[in-house]
Amino acid sequence: MIYLDTSAFIKLYLREDGSEAINQLVTAQDDPLPVWDMLEAELLNAFRLKVFWKELSQDEADTLAEHFKSRKQRGHYFVPELDRIAMMETFHKLTVHTPELGCRTMDILHIACALQLHPSPFASYDQRQRTLAKRVGLEVFPTEIS
Repeated sequence: MIYLDTSAFIKLYLREDGSEAINQLVTAQDDPLPVWDMLEAELLNAFRLKVFWKELSQDEADTLAEHFKSRKQRGHYFVPELDRIAMMETFHKLTVHTPELGCRTMDILHIACALQLHPSPFASYDQRQRTLAKRVGLEVFPTEIS
């Protein structure tokens, strides 16, 4: 199973640096992608932030959100069963890295979720999150970012 954090997931919808690599990673396997509620919320809000930053129109953001929902309904994505108590225990343990790495809450939540799912790989374009993921033993994709 592949886990895409939001910085990687959005590359399935918008042409950005790394989009081609993410698309190749996803299309090289047949499994649906795990999408838990916080990832979905962050992704859909990212489309709206692109409107705020004048990178997308409202219609474009709406179309992307509908495209996401359609793919989810067609089974491209699935909602994994998560042990929320265990995930929060993992979250609390991972916060010890925040003073050194500057981890944000969603960075840690993505890692805590991924640790339950045991993905191969964990895809992210967020440097702090990538550092934390490597530190806790996750295989990170891509191997390097610029």
